Amino acid sequence: MFDLLKELTELPGPIGREQAVADYLRDRWALAGADVTVTRVGNVVADLGGKGPRLMIQAHMDEMSLSVRSIDSNGFVRLATGARGGNLGILPESVNREAIILTRSGPVNGIFARPTGHLRSTSGSESGAPDWDTVWIDLGLSSRDQVQAAGVHVGSPVLYKAETRQLGRHIVGKAFDDRIGLAVMTSLAERIDRAKLTHNVVLVGTIQEETGAIGASSLRADLGEFDAAIALEVGPAGDTPGSPSGSDTVALGQGTCIVHEDAAAHYDPALTDALINLAEKNDIPFQHALFTAFGTDGVNLMMQGIPTALLAVPTRYTHSPFEMVTQDDINATLQLLEAYVTS
Repeated sequence: MFDLLKELTELPGPIGREQAVADYLRDRWALAGADVTVTRVGNVVADLGGKGPRLMIQAHMDEMSLSVRSIDSNGFVRLATGARGGNLGILPESVNREAIILTRSGPVNGIFARPTGHLRSTSGSESGAPDWDTVWIDLGLSSRDQVQAAGVHVGSPVLYKAETRQLGRHIVGKAFDDRIGLAVMTSLAERIDRAKLTHNVVLVGTIQEETGAIGASSLRADLGEFDAAIALEVGPAGDTPGSPSGSDTVALGQGTCIVHEDAAAHYDPALTDALINLAEKNDIPFQHALFTAFGTDGVNLMMQGIPTALLAVPTRYTHSPFEMVTQDDINATLQLLEAYVTS
């Protein structure tokens, strides 16, 4: 699982520019024997076959990203968030880390920067969180012309540059939101015995979840009716120092999260209860979860009339370049999905 997750998370997939991730999924799901198609807006769909109720399993391909807002005369790049709801935590965690700006001719490397060290107190930024007026990208170039000659322009997507690595049974890196869901689906496609499927299983990788569930909004129109759906996501873990009071109900190493509700939806109770019963029957570790500052593509699936449940892999430090998960929780999520599609 680590190798698969590393490959997926280190691919560039900013909001609206998910093509590298889509190409990877299309090829790998086809090699697993699935019937793979791509919708007009770019969602990747893999039909695994199977007889019985039609079940969608879904995760999104895009990752938290920024966009170039402007380039000043000295070559410093100012930023805008591409996500709904403001910076969603991406800004403070970006500062003084490596950045990649994607261009038509390839990636351009730089760093997220703000006043530091000896200049910090005199700049007025000694205290308080950074804001968009005090953060920029330094590309090591000296003028607007040099930056533009490198292929950077207003609207160019900006990503964290981060390596995915292991820390014991933990894995650290960027874009686990939501490549972890894609990794679970890919593993399911590659290891499931199709003869044992009790559902017609359809995997879907969606575009632009981070900016308003854009890809998920057309799935019923593009793919027809589904009897049920299971959305896969990260689940914010509050088991660290400094987490808000009441957020410590989800912890790493305690199993997959079966989510009852989030900030936008109460998930289908019958489908949710079925997952709970299967987890208990098969001794699969799980956690009951409720997220009050969190939404997913599952909300949009519910709005299209598809009964939907949400499974989430507990994740520390979400929307950062150092998100952290455990392999045990990933495996529990995969085991529960396998149990459901063969039950």
